[in-house]
Amino acid sequence: MAVFLNACTTTGSTTVPAITPKSLSLSTDQSVKGQDFTWGGSVLSIKNLADHSLVEVMAYPLDAKGRPDAGKTPLGRFLADYPGFLEPLEFPSGQLVTVTGPLLGYRDGKVGESEYHYPALQADQIKRWKTQRQSLHTKPRVNVGFGFGSGGYRNIGIGIGF
Repeated sequence: MAVFLNACTTTGSTTVPAITPKSLSLSTDQSVKGQDFTWGGSVLSIKNLADHSLVEVMAYPLDAKGRPDAGKTPLGRFLADYPGFLEPLEFPSGQLVTVTGPLLGYRDGKVGESEYHYPALQADQIKRWKTQRQSLHTKPRVNVGFGFGSGGYRNIGIGIGF
């Protein structure tokens, strides 16, 4: 029974993909073009063009649920190329996303004054994750407390709080 229950538990650990955006940026390996990848991270910027949107993402390892773990070491930058318009207010800087799709190739750009070769994924799926601040206010909270105290002889108090 213990072995069965242990097999059902999750550790919440993060997974580092074998091929990271950083490794592709450095190598610009063309042999992986067209392969599907699932990367996630934190939105750095979004640019809406005439017929598609480009989302620049700082990649991080994904946890067991596919959520980026921004507390881990970054895995490089990538572009998510979405066919259509994405509302910038829905993808603000810092928004955590997970993107799945085939590698389209590479796009040259700059990070500050440095040249950068961005691996670009066709964003077949983009999952937005709620941030900690967003999830704190989604459910009403009810707290109940009970206590009593004494301030000495004949001074006893009882209270109930909601």
